[in-house]
Amino acid sequence: MKENMEIIAKACEILACLFLGAIGVIVLWQIFIDKMDLEYLISEDNGHASMAKFQLLIFTFVIAISLVRLVEANNEFPEIKSGVLTLLGISASTYAVGKGIQKSGEGTEPIAPNTPKTPPAVKTPAAAPKEDKPIEG
Repeated sequence: MKENMEIIAKACEILACLFLGAIGVIVLWQIFIDKMDLEYLISEDNGHASMAKFQLLIFTFVIAISLVRLVEANNEFPEIKSGVLTLLGISASTYAVGKGIQKSGEGTEPIAPNTPKTPPAVKTPAAAPKEDKPIEG
């Protein structure tokens, strides 16, 4: 019975790796054909670099990679200390507060001079025109 569980666990591990690999290939292909633009990954809407976005991105990847390595080394899910979760929360809160401050002073900062493209505009769906139809009755 234990042997069957190990085979199932290995099969699930291989399927998970194939799934994540396929997602990675799809993302790389989307970047290659210019359907996915990473230019604004760590910059704000006006083109200026965002330290809060960069911190959140790096810290999240460091925690995720560390967690994967610990699971791989110990073959079990480790206990996550509250300090790690607190630091991750502080990082996310820093980004959220910075975004709130930025939105409260909307339009006060000029667009960065080295921005190669115009910043992405907020897209709002256009309202569909209503057709007047006579009521039949």
